[in-house]
Amino acid sequence: MICCSSSKKKDENKKPIEISEQLIPDNHQGDRSCRTNQQQEVELEIEERPKKNSVGYQVQDENVSASICPSFVVGKTPFTLFVISLLEKQQNMKKESQQQEEIKIDFQEDLSVIVSYPQIEAEVKNNEKDKSQLEEIPDQPEVIQEEDEEEEDREMSEEEAKNAAIYKWAKEIHDYNTDNTEELILKAVSNFKPLQSKEESRSTLAHKDGGKVCKNKKLIRTLRAIGKELIKQIGKQILSGNLNLTTVSFPIKAMIPKSALEKVLMSSCLFPLYINRAVLEKDPIERMKLIICATLGNFYLNCSFLKPLNPILGETISGFYQDGTTAYVEQISHHPPISYFLTIGPNNSYKFYGYYNYEAKAGVNSLSLKNKGKRFLRFADGELIEYNFAGEEYSGSFWGPMKVECKGKITFLDKKNDISACVELDSVRWKASDYLSGEIKNKGKKVCKIYGSYMGYIEFGEIRYWDVNYIRPYECKVFKPNQFLLSDASFRPDLRQLKRNKVQEAQKEKDDLEMQQRQDAKLRKPKK
Repeated sequence: MICCSSSKKKDENKKPIEISEQLIPDNHQGDRSCRTNQQQEVELEIEERPKKNSVGYQVQDENVSASICPSFVVGKTPFTLFVISLLEKQQNMKKESQQQEEIKIDFQEDLSVIVSYPQIEAEVKNNEKDKSQLEEIPDQPEVIQEEDEEEEDREMSEEEAKNAAIYKWAKEIHDYNTDNTEELILKAVSNFKPLQSKEESRSTLAHKDGGKVCKNKKLIRTLRAIGKELIKQIGKQILSGNLNLTTVSFPIKAMIPKSALEKVLMSSCLFPLYINRAVLEKDPIERMKLIICATLGNFYLNCSFLKPLNPILGETISGFYQDGTTAYVEQISHHPPISYFLTIGPNNSYKFYGYYNYEAKAGVNSLSLKNKGKRFLRFADGELIEYNFAGEEYSGSFWGPMKVECKGKITFLDKKNDISACVELDSVRWKASDYLSGEIKNKGKKVCKIYGSYMGYIEFGEIRYWDVNYIRPYECKVFKPNQFLLSDASFRPDLRQLKRNKVQEAQKEKDDLEMQQRQDAKLRKPKK
C-alpha cells in the first residue's frame, strides 16, 4: 500500500534512486522493463519506511534521509541492499570524522582557559576549612594554622590554580558502600547469595573497545599538557620505546598529593564481603570463586589516570575497614620499587600478604606496567591460596581515547586441596578487551568455567557472583598518623607542601628526598 503524498515529496524520494542508479556497473544493467520494476519496488519500500519512532536506526545524507529497520532489509532485492550499504558507509564516515575532531587537542592551548581559577580557589579554601580527623597533619598544629590563614589572604597564582585543578580531580569520589558498620557488614556476609541478574552489565566507565576510560575532558587536556613538558626532558628515550619510568624523576606538578601506597590499600575494597564470606565457606571450590571475585572486581575502582607520589624507602601507611580488618603497607626497596603489604581479617580470620614489584615502560602514546609481585591469602584453618598480578596498559597519552586495560593471565593455586584456576584477560572473541574467560580445576579435572568482564560481572558456570551494578566496594580509611611513627606517608614534606598547593616548595622537598635516597643507596653498596 502506498501512502498519499504530494508530487513534490515523490520527486524528492526519487532522487536517491537516480543517484544510486548511476553507481550500478554496466554489466548489471538488464532490460528497461526490469529496471523500471526494480525502481518502483525500491520507491515503494522508501515510501513505506518506518517513522522516527519506529525501532531501527537513522541513516542521513545531504540528499537522502531514511529510517531503516531489519524488516526493511531482510528478503529484499540486491539493489535495495546496495543502496542501504552506500548510506551506511556515508554515515559511518561522518561519525568517524566527528570523533576525530573531538579527540584533537591543541597542546599549545593555554591552560588558563581550561580551569576556572575563582571557582577552584574557593573550593581549595573550603577544603582547608573542612578538615577531617584522618587528613590532619599532627605536628606543629599552631604553625600550620597560621600558614592556612595566610593562604586565605593571598590570591592564587596561575601555576597554583592549574595544580589545584589536578588536586581537585585527585580526590576521587567513589560509590562506596554506606552499610559500613560492623553489624551491617557481617549481616551482608551471612546473607550473601549468587546474583540472579542475567543482563550484560558493564560499568559506565567502560570503553566500548575495552578497559576503563577517562571521561573528564578537562583532566585529559591538563594531563596531556603536562606530558608534553615531560617529553621535552625524556623525549628521545620515549621514542626509543625502552624507557623505564621507575628510573625517571617526574616533576611534582605532574603528581597528586597522595602516596602510591594508598592505592595498595584500595586493592582490598571487596574483602569485607567476599573474603569474610570465604572464611565461612568450608568448600574450597566456593572459596576459590569468592577470592577471584574479590581480586578482579576492584580493577575498575583501583586504576586511575593520576600519578601519585613515588614511595620513599621505608615509607609506611596503614588503614582499616569498619568490620575490623586492618591493612599495612611499607616500601622496602627503592630500585626496583617494591612495596610489601599485609591485611589482617577480623579476629585474625585470614591474612592477605605479598608484594608489588612494578616495571613501567613508556611508548609514544602509551604506558605499560608489568607487576612481578606475588599475593598470598592464608585462612585460619591453614588453607593457602597464592596468585600473581596481571599487567596494565595505559593508552591515549596524547591522542585518541585515554584508557587503561588489564592484560595477561592470573593463576590461582591451592596446593593443599589440589585446586587451580586460570583467568585469561582479553580472551573472548568478538568482545571488548575487558572480557575474560577461564576455568577452575580440581585434581586436574575441570569443575566449572569462568566468564565475564572486570568492568562488569563475573560468572561461574553461568551463576553470577559479582556484578558492578549490585555489589558496592567498601572504603579503606587511613589511620590518623601516629606522631611517633615518622615513616608514615602523611609526614612526607613534599606531600605536605603539595597539599597546601605550594608547588615550588614541594619540588624542592622532593628533590632533597631523592638526593638523600641516592646517597643512602651508595652507602649500602659493598666496597670493592
